[in-house]
Amino acid sequence: MARKPEGDLGSMAISKAKAADTVPFSAAPEPAAAPTASPDKSLTVKLKGDLYAALRAYCYEQEKAAGVRVTHQDVMVASLKGFLRIRS
Repeated sequence: MARKPEGDLGSMAISKAKAADTVPFSAAPEPAAAPTASPDKSLTVKLKGDLYAALRAYCYEQEKAAGVRVTHQDVMVASLKGFLRIRS
């Protein structure tokens, strides 16, 4: 029966004296500072097909009129702010 090859640890092996002086793990890093402002929150809205098509058409018309990109999120945030009477 053939003898199994023995692995060579080479540079991975260190003496016991060196191992005793080695610190295996560094101290835990300082915790990050807490953010000053609250992070944005996400909201998912499911729309029926006809309402989604109307939203797309509205965004497209606003983009043509204003010459700048108008996203679905822009429209929904503005609508929600108006509904809740919140000014920004």
